[in-house]
Amino acid sequence: MDIVVLVYILLIIAAAKILGEVVTRFNQPPIVGELLAGIALGPFAIGAIIPQLQGMYSDEIVRGLADLGILFLMVIVGLEFSPKMLLRSSTTSLAIAAGGIVIPLSLGIAVSLAFGISGPAMIFLALALSVTALPVTIRILKDMEVVHTFTARRIVGAAVFTDISLLFALALVLREGSMSETQLMENLFNLALGYILFFTIAILVGRYLIPQLFKILTWMRSGEAAFGIAVAIAIAFAVFADMVKLPEFIGAFVAGMMMREAGMTLKVWHRVEDILSGITMEFLAPIFFVLIGFSVDFGAVFLGGPSVLLLFGVVLTVAIVGKFVGSYVPAKMNGLSKKESLAIASMMMSKGAMELVFAKLALEQGVIDEALFSVLVLMAFVSTLLAPIMFRHYFNKACTAGEICEDKTATAPDAFDI
Repeated sequence: MDIVVLVYILLIIAAAKILGEVVTRFNQPPIVGELLAGIALGPFAIGAIIPQLQGMYSDEIVRGLADLGILFLMVIVGLEFSPKMLLRSSTTSLAIAAGGIVIPLSLGIAVSLAFGISGPAMIFLALALSVTALPVTIRILKDMEVVHTFTARRIVGAAVFTDISLLFALALVLREGSMSETQLMENLFNLALGYILFFTIAILVGRYLIPQLFKILTWMRSGEAAFGIAVAIAIAFAVFADMVKLPEFIGAFVAGMMMREAGMTLKVWHRVEDILSGITMEFLAPIFFVLIGFSVDFGAVFLGGPSVLLLFGVVLTVAIVGKFVGSYVPAKMNGLSKKESLAIASMMMSKGAMELVFAKLALEQGVIDEALFSVLVLMAFVSTLLAPIMFRHYFNKACTAGEICEDKTATAPDAFDI
């Protein structure tokens, strides 16, 4: 490995840890500091002063570590949940997801019409405003150590439903330009079939194959060996998800859920979780979130002229207010308290890397222009920065009022039945 790459990694980790520690002094989760570290080290800040850093922003090894970080992060959180746990809150989660899609989607179309944005660009903008970033959401919940609450379960369920449905739609938008109507319908059918195939096989593998495989692990005394097998299973699920056009991180999340029940019976399982958590939370995940900060270009928006600045202001307002209201109303209508509903709505605002990846692809394919791309990147960053701050505020108020409690079934073996 080139020594320069090691320097890049050292800078990223050091900046993430320093700023992560600073923001915790203000009662904010470390992810906020990691995002700020990305801006500080990015091409539009320190990188503009130190040309030697330019290679860091596109280095394949750094980006590979970031991808691995988000994969491992999703496995960790998958180990905290199960299909049964998500299904227990499926009605509320589905309602929150639906409201959080319909309202910002409708407002996004209205904004597009007002600014003369039409065709695939209009659909893309509307979808981008409706997304909730599952990896970012999960990292915030982990940082705040609130994963074992009913509130977190509802949030994750809603985020899963939102991401799967909207990423499905975003994939179609990016392919629409080069397809006839017949080809588009065929592609829609193939994607839907692939999704059904993935979840069907995942459930079968989780019920029958993984328990048999984990019987081998009962003979192992080394947590490191068991860790290797767990990672192999997670990567296999991620590869399978990619084959059916699902994001790899969805596959890793499902793998974590499927491994949990079998893993709980292993003597070395706590060691597996400790290794996975240490590598992910202290090394790989911070790289991923710093890289999000690299994408933020304030100049492209604030120096792009009055029209771009106005578009950004409107898009940001719609992204925050639309998602907040769209998530709050169904949460409240499903019997949740006002403070818990506000906490859930706050978390559902977060955006993240997958939207940025799709935005980059849309830019390269000519679906959107440079101005709209910059607006979407900055919007994603600001909403992701606000989400943990607002969530902590409302979540703490709900806890003080006794409206949020821990899910006691989260650590019980029978809670992880498939």
